[in-house]
Amino acid sequence: MRNIFFAAILLMLLQTSLLSASDIILESELISSFGSRADGTEGDKKARNYIAERLDALNISYQRQSLNKEKEGHSFSQNIIAKIPGTSPGQFVIAAPIDNGAFATAFLLNLAEEFSVHTPNNTVILAFLGAERGSSDFHPYGSRIASESLNLEQNIFAIYLDSEQSPQTWEIKIGGNGKVAPYWFTRSLSSVLSSNLISYKLRGADIQVARLGVQGDIGSLNTWLKTDIPTILLKGSGKLNPEEENRQIKHLSNAFISLDEKLKTIPVNRESIYIYLRPFPGFNPEIISELPYISVFLIISALILIAILIRFRDVSLNLHRFSRHWWAGPLLFIIVFLFFFLSTLIVEETLLLADFPTIWTYASGTFIFFKITIAAALSLNFILITRGLPLPRNPHFYSYTSIITAGIATLVFSAMDITLASYSLWTAINMLLFTASKKLHRKSFFLLLSIIPALTGLIVVIREPYSIIIKYLLLSRITGSLILTLLIFPIILAITSLSYWRFHYDRTRQSILTPAATLTLSLSAVITLFWILGLKPYSMENPQPLNVVDRIDLVKKDRRLEISSPAPIGSIDLSLDNKDYPLRDLGRSAEVRMPFNRIPLKVESESRSFLGRRTINVRISGESKPEKLTIHLNSETPFTLHESNYPSEMSPSGTSAEIFIGDNPPFPINLRFTVNNDADLKLSVIGSWQNPEDPPTVTREDIKEKAARNASLEVSI
Repeated sequence: MRNIFFAAILLMLLQTSLLSASDIILESELISSFGSRADGTEGDKKARNYIAERLDALNISYQRQSLNKEKEGHSFSQNIIAKIPGTSPGQFVIAAPIDNGAFATAFLLNLAEEFSVHTPNNTVILAFLGAERGSSDFHPYGSRIASESLNLEQNIFAIYLDSEQSPQTWEIKIGGNGKVAPYWFTRSLSSVLSSNLISYKLRGADIQVARLGVQGDIGSLNTWLKTDIPTILLKGSGKLNPEEENRQIKHLSNAFISLDEKLKTIPVNRESIYIYLRPFPGFNPEIISELPYISVFLIISALILIAILIRFRDVSLNLHRFSRHWWAGPLLFIIVFLFFFLSTLIVEETLLLADFPTIWTYASGTFIFFKITIAAALSLNFILITRGLPLPRNPHFYSYTSIITAGIATLVFSAMDITLASYSLWTAINMLLFTASKKLHRKSFFLLLSIIPALTGLIVVIREPYSIIIKYLLLSRITGSLILTLLIFPIILAITSLSYWRFHYDRTRQSILTPAATLTLSLSAVITLFWILGLKPYSMENPQPLNVVDRIDLVKKDRRLEISSPAPIGSIDLSLDNKDYPLRDLGRSAEVRMPFNRIPLKVESESRSFLGRRTINVRISGESKPEKLTIHLNSETPFTLHESNYPSEMSPSGTSAEIFIGDNPPFPINLRFTVNNDADLKLSVIGSWQNPEDPPTVTREDIKEKAARNASLEVSI
């Protein structure tokens, strides 16, 4: 009887949790049904009102935060900031974008309900952020205003939840641009996600890349990091199947509640140097403080160095040999650097031949192979170069130079990132073992071991992919080539040492291995070049993107279509205003003049003067509502803008002013501003439409066009 009772209780609890998860799914679908929630749209207004109604029903206090700030742009949207007091002094911020986060918004409302019933440890601040997506310099408005209002809070940490639908996996971004979340935050979050069986994506390499500032676009997270609030971004990807949705959503709720309990006391320490280890998805993550790890690594390396040098080699003799030819080291380094510099130029020329500057992003591994193959083919001639120049021909000189070079590389990389330095230190240790060994097969073994970190790092960079790092190493002529030279130069020296070792100690004749390897690598580079030139990354399944911008100059009564694509366009048939225009053999861009037959913008103005000031009322109207208006006041002489009904900013010269109008403004729109009475002004208006009415279209199945319209108008007022 007791077991039946407990089973009934468990069933009731399970049904309650399933109902809660189902409510989140339904609420997410409801928010999505509002349509576009970009700032200023009707969907944005509906979503904000719905959030406010839900918080009112839960009796949770909140404030609507205006996103209109002088000289910092204007948005017609708002933030909604809700506070649920906790029992501890900490502040736990959970933020979600309204405009592209239907699931995240619904999930935050569910958390609000949970924390309103069960008081949290930390004060929970739920930030529903408006105007997060946009192309202006002021976006993301919501994160910028919210983080600025919270940056004076003490004992604070934040999670930015970003997902439009219930995701299959959460991608974790722990920082960027040199700033990463403290290790206690990363450790706690990864721990609660793992214990609740939530699929997430975080690698140790992500932390190093973020610390180096080459992580790529991190969107709104960057805004929070600038205000020095420890913040982690959870970005959803994929779509859960219906059978998994209820369970995963409940587990996610438990994870956030557990995180609040786990961080009841927020550590003061903000240590951001650590190593994240999670060999397999099923394993619990381990976070090791990096400094002790590297310290132990350095001590072991020093002991190995001392043992090797004392036991195996007459150090003084070889150092004397090295000191006699010290100038050869920098000279050879410059030669190898020039090899990489030349390979960079060859890659650049290949992109020009293909007329496709971004083609490397579609086959990044092939391009890396192409560049390294060219550099390797040139570097194999390094041995021949050393025989043709008055350089030392002793194998010990090159082996000792490789050790010194690897040590210098370790010091250089230590200034960039201490974990990156450990890879170079691994090379230095293997170069020591290479030098200490007397058997040829042992030397070859340690030479192969020294290459492992470089190969591993290369595979990680290509597989992720870390596109900024790839571009940096692939197309950076100076810095990228210097880094590659520091990494590869000790290996090249070791190969040169091995060649002289065979010649001097094994008494071998001139080997054909070097010319054969050079020929093989050169042929590989040529074959790869022809493959790249014939690469066609676009197809029916992956259509070629094509941007068509309809530019209308209402002053000059001129209309032109600007057509552009990342790759050569070829021949297309363009349709506009029920007329067809065949265009043949287009490159990556083209400009086509069209009949001037529409007026999308109109400006009407009236003014009145009083006490030396002139108040001007302007009405901007037109065919359809623009998504963006750019408005400037210009004058040949300085003027004073006393006031405006929208935020504005004067130029330093005093001859122009910009009036900030948020995205998706009401239309027609009315402006009112006051200037000095003798100001002779011209009003410049640029309207922008994405997916405009009667857009230009392209009838080709392997092309996916994106149409836009810009109209410019200037009138005297």
